Amino acid sequence: MKLLYLKRTCQNRCPRCGKGKVLKDIFSRRDFCNVCEFEFNRENGFFLGGIPVSYTLICTFWIVPWLIAYFFGWATVLMTIICSILGSVAFTYLGYAYCQCLWLGLYFCFANNEMPVLDSTAENE
Repeated sequence: MKLLYLKRTCQNRCPRCGKGKVLKDIFSRRDFCNVCEFEFNRENGFFLGGIPVSYTLICTFWIVPWLIAYFFGWATVLMTIICSILGSVAFTYLGYAYCQCLWLGLYFCFANNEMPVLDSTAENE
């Protein structure tokens, strides 16, 4: 497992060269790295892996804290339900492209033998 790929994608960098950006903006990602021309899309449906990443982040950092607040009496039932639903929907739209970026890094952490070797002449330029 090579955590360097995940670290690079957490910073919105190409997992291969670490210089180009994966995301164009908050809602869309690039198809290729603009520095090393690495193709991000591995196959049709590859970035559907961003869905469980998004789900995990929403549950861990949004819904669970609201449930904890409810159980300790810091939030009412109505406030917990409304905030959980609104926050989950908002994060789904605002964070899905970033979750695709994280999925790319996770994929190459565990399948690092599929990462094409960067040409040594390109590294020296």
